[in-house]
Amino acid sequence: MIDNIEELEKKEMLVPEDEEQISKKKIYNALVNEEDDCEKKDMEHLKDVLQALSINGLWFKRQLGVLALILLGIIIYITNRYQAQNEMIEEDKLHEELQDWKYKSMTRNSELTLRCRQSQLEEQLKAMGDSTLCSTNDPVYELTND
Repeated sequence: MIDNIEELEKKEMLVPEDEEQISKKKIYNALVNEEDDCEKKDMEHLKDVLQALSINGLWFKRQLGVLALILLGIIIYITNRYQAQNEMIEEDKLHEELQDWKYKSMTRNSELTLRCRQSQLEEQLKAMGDSTLCSTNDPVYELTND
């Protein structure tokens, strides 16, 4: 196959070339020499990319402050997000604890109300044998302010 490539190249050199043939030849050579591209070092690839983008070391030196500022902003954002997330978790935990205390308080309050009712107190006193305290049979009077 290599002999065929060399013969093809010789034939192309004898024929006058126009721009289209030159571009086809470059593409063909790029495809044939693809193995050589794989053997290049990583630094050469980076250099090629930087040259294609027309970026050189001077540009990085000039933009070093901006890049450092962007990096600092990213670090601050990540730490702030982590701290905010921890605070949200703590807030949810405290809210659940508050709900538990609220329900316990309501339970104790209803138990206290039940034990402090007049009928309950009278039953407890009768069960203990204390008969000096009794409920009134008179209706409750309502005082009005004129």
